[in-house]
Amino acid sequence: MTARAGLLLALVWLLAASGAPPAVAAPAVAASTASTPVWGLLASTCAPDRLAARIPGVSVVVVEAHWDRLEPAHGAVDAGYAAALGADVTRCLDAGLQVVLGSGLQYPPAWVRALPGAAPRDQAGRSPTTGVVDEVFSGAVATAADDHLRHLLAAVPARRLAGIRIGTSTAGELGYPGPEASGAAFDSWWAFGAAPQLGVGLARGQAATPMPGWIPGQPTWRGRAVSAGQARAWFAWYSGAVVRAVGARAATLRAAGYGGPVHVPAAGRGVLPADLDAAVAVRLATAVRDGALRRGLDYVGGFPALAAAVPGAVVDVTGLDDATAVAARGLAPPQDRCAPGDAAAVATKAPALDTWPNQRVAAAAATRARLPLVGENPGPPGPQTGGTAGSDSEREQLRHAPDYARACGLRAFLFAFEDDLYTSRSGLVPGDYAAAVAG
Repeated sequence: MTARAGLLLALVWLLAASGAPPAVAAPAVAASTASTPVWGLLASTCAPDRLAARIPGVSVVVVEAHWDRLEPAHGAVDAGYAAALGADVTRCLDAGLQVVLGSGLQYPPAWVRALPGAAPRDQAGRSPTTGVVDEVFSGAVATAADDHLRHLLAAVPARRLAGIRIGTSTAGELGYPGPEASGAAFDSWWAFGAAPQLGVGLARGQAATPMPGWIPGQPTWRGRAVSAGQARAWFAWYSGAVVRAVGARAATLRAAGYGGPVHVPAAGRGVLPADLDAAVAVRLATAVRDGALRRGLDYVGGFPALAAAVPGAVVDVTGLDDATAVAARGLAPPQDRCAPGDAAAVATKAPALDTWPNQRVAAAAATRARLPLVGENPGPPGPQTGGTAGSDSEREQLRHAPDYARACGLRAFLFAFEDDLYTSRSGLVPGDYAAAVAG
């Protein structure tokens, strides 16, 4: 596909699971061929001046909602914000763009943070210092989140949306909070509040821990040695809970009449099978790259469960051309590009998998689970982005990430972020993106 609008696609209904038919037949972001993505932008403002000078070849945008702005007080929807959000989405739609709506669950209002059991707790009794809430186990938070999603659907033309993004973490991605939540380096297991340990105030559809009081790494539980099987089962419960939480939010959307795709942002690469085996052997008393264990990220094992739990799920790989891709590109031979056979290889325990970058592992795991893929570059270094000091510059990301999107068979590539094409932060201008997608 080139930048010519005539080759961009008609919207296609793409639900990939065999669950109950959706209440609304909504379009999904889809590409005209398996290797040619649709081009888009993250964090779009739908500003009239930007739409008037629309970037040739760009046909999809992500518009972010904010929970704290839509419902600043319990049960009180801010009508002004709701109207403005609806107007923004409608303006982009009327300009001929597909719109994926960010649910904004990662921005909980203060009243949600004050709910009983809202703050997750780790094995040391710590709660996050960032204001993040327990979107996985807390029944009170789950109820509030479901109400937010219903308010959100009422505020926008939901039947015209190409997708809604749902996550569980501080960054709006799949998984538990990362190290920024506790100030400690990947040592927090976020399953030690009353809900996951005792079942008190537990979210519907979740189960309390199979080993109450046991902390990963402890060799015994209730006076007996912990087996490898018990440690594996505990991690399956822990990692499975984030998938169940996304499934519960998706079910709320369906019940409220939304029938379109649910985009699930996925950061990093998750736990490789060999790394999980090694962790289980020491009863989870270890860490793996990106803190994937404690964040509950098991893409190889968990994406099939996601496909079953969320009909219409689409995996959003959030780090195309991140620091791991830069490192993999420098190997001899380079390991940065997706390749035929990756979906079969990713479930093995081959040592070569450890040389793959995050994007290649996540894409292979999603393909293996028969989940459609979209993706985005990490953006500049900063607390609200996926960029790090080891990442390419945004100019280099714009050079490499579209090629990665093609090679990995993504249906859409979303440049992070729209503002970076219209401000001086990146040194890029809209014409640079137009040239990249036409290449």
